[in-house]
Amino acid sequence: MTDRNIHLESFGLVRNPFPYTPDASCYFFTQHLEVQMIELAHCVSSRKGFTLLTAEVGMGKSTLVRRLVTDLSKKNVVCALVFNTFLQDQELLAAILNDFGLKSANSLSADIAELNTFLLLNHSHGKTCFLIVDDAQNLSDSSLELVRLLCNLETDQEKLLQILLAGQPELEETLSKHNLRQLRSRLVKHSRLYGLASTEVSDYVKYRFASAGNADAIKLQPDACQLLWKETNGVPRQIHLAMDRCLYGMAGRNSSFIDKSLMQEAIDDSRVDLLGRSHFHAAKIQTAPQQKLNWKRNFAGASAAFLFAVAVWFGFQNSTLPALSAQASQVQQTLSAATFVSPALAKVPRLVVTTEADACLPKTGNAFGRSAMSLQLPDKTQELLGARLRKLSDVCLQDRNSKTWVTWISNENELATENRHTAARFQIALAKFGSLKSVGIDGIWGNDSRKAMNQFQSSLGLPLTGELDPLSGLILERFYVHQQ
Repeated sequence: MTDRNIHLESFGLVRNPFPYTPDASCYFFTQHLEVQMIELAHCVSSRKGFTLLTAEVGMGKSTLVRRLVTDLSKKNVVCALVFNTFLQDQELLAAILNDFGLKSANSLSADIAELNTFLLLNHSHGKTCFLIVDDAQNLSDSSLELVRLLCNLETDQEKLLQILLAGQPELEETLSKHNLRQLRSRLVKHSRLYGLASTEVSDYVKYRFASAGNADAIKLQPDACQLLWKETNGVPRQIHLAMDRCLYGMAGRNSSFIDKSLMQEAIDDSRVDLLGRSHFHAAKIQTAPQQKLNWKRNFAGASAAFLFAVAVWFGFQNSTLPALSAQASQVQQTLSAATFVSPALAKVPRLVVTTEADACLPKTGNAFGRSAMSLQLPDKTQELLGARLRKLSDVCLQDRNSKTWVTWISNENELATENRHTAARFQIALAKFGSLKSVGIDGIWGNDSRKAMNQFQSSLGLPLTGELDPLSGLILERFYVHQQ
């Protein structure tokens, strides 16, 4: 056991029951997951061809895929698993050949011929070849057309290559395109994964403790379990984040049970993580008399360094751009009750701010271009972020006709992504959220930024605009740029 997991020994655990990485060795089967696994395995064994697996971030796609590979490898199935879907077209085909143990000739026609020979040889020996492409939402249309070509490798009766594309829900939208209808027509099975039901969370937690060496190590009280389900929506990754913090909390309290107050404290501290980021590092646990829990972590140093580095880079590109750190710390100010409406919010309910709404905002002075904005907060966003938004001094939440409305001060210029400085600032925020890779921070609001924004919006229940609309900008600005 490593030093960072030494606190687990007091609970009789031999390893961390809630790791942050996929753990296919001890897979928890709900009835839904068992059905999906059986049906996917049947499609492969029966050589039906093309299957699809989709689920939101953290739902366990990669874990299921690994478990499927483990199970099928024992049944005369030769598997290839491709993760790097930023490789496209010929490079993707070369990666597929490489995982099957073949050498690429760097030629599309030659590589397909090589793969076909390999598939025919295995078929003659009674073996089934199975290709899994994970994170397939990153595949381009041309790469998906390559997948269609691979689907055509067949005998008179069976498909030579069984293909599973696993990805986020955006993959469904991509496959619905008219130009991909031929690939879509070959789909024989589509599995969707969902979060654990409230009745399954307790069994899941107990199963994870059993897999780590002691099923009775921790007592999870019913009200704490219900809170855990409500706050995570049953998403396994988010359950792991919250429970991992609870383990440190119990070590600090020298306790062996998780009550509602401890669960709430863990969730409050990991709220950033429960919305998609994983920057928390628990305090190192000392010997029993010295055990303490540091629940608060200061991100200021790392954030400032990151912003400064990007600012320096952009300074070389465009000397007229102001420092990122300077603009990121601007104070929000009030001008008038006029409402700015972004074109990206065409489908979002909106309201011209009334005197009543404007009255709840602080009067901090005027600034050119700023105006009050009031929007209805989507139910999911209210559930996830309502409590945090209410704590902000320059944001007002009001209940109107059983709906929650949020009022704040907006500035159209601060959301103009054609400005490279603005684009970079919010790309950094999306990277902190976890939907954009750091290499995508380039100050250009393109397809990658829009996909990252869509993922961010989907995770928080916001309207899917793919653009930096005012409500998305508000949440990114308050919780991911300023690091409230």
